[in-house]
Amino acid sequence: MFRNGKLFLPPPRDGSDFKELFKRLAAAGAGRPLGKDGFPAGPWTPELLAEAISRIDSNRVGVDLRTVQLWFQENEKGIGTANIRWLARIFGCDDPVATSEWQMELSAAQSRLSAKRREWKRAAGSVAQEIPDTALTATFDDETDSPAELTRDTDAKEPRRRFSLARKSEAFFSHGSPLNLPASVFAGMTALGFLSYII
Repeated sequence: MFRNGKLFLPPPRDGSDFKELFKRLAAAGAGRPLGKDGFPAGPWTPELLAEAISRIDSNRVGVDLRTVQLWFQENEKGIGTANIRWLARIFGCDDPVATSEWQMELSAAQSRLSAKRREWKRAAGSVAQEIPDTALTATFDDETDSPAELTRDTDAKEPRRRFSLARKSEAFFSHGSPLNLPASVFAGMTALGFLSYII
């Protein structure tokens, strides 16, 4: 279906969360203008979507490309309420009625994603409490015993969370002051210079 010269897909209202819904819409190219031949122009890319959102007249701030890239990635990040409005304008093809329908659908999908995130955190917290501290500090008298035998068989549906240096450093440097990274680099260089002077 086409509206205002763009590919329009109605809100599915199927109970999917934001990531699932966004993945389908981006792949279909919902809200993209028709090509010169009258066919849809293809799927969205982070660059194209960020540019389209920034071109909306009433959007003076625009949207950061990194934010849009996070929507495309498999992660727990959702979408902010301000960006829901702009994304609804894109998917609603600048039609006021369709835009309001998409705004409601995207808000509901974001709420479902937030609920899933809370369940994941609750499940991860309960699994962490089930493993006693003594299992971590146990010594093995027999060579046949291994730490793998102490692990419990958890439900396969629960997401496995591992420590990720990349995720931790990204969180540290992206949520604080923009001077965190330069200050850390300067502190590291100073410490290395001081150590090389001592040695």
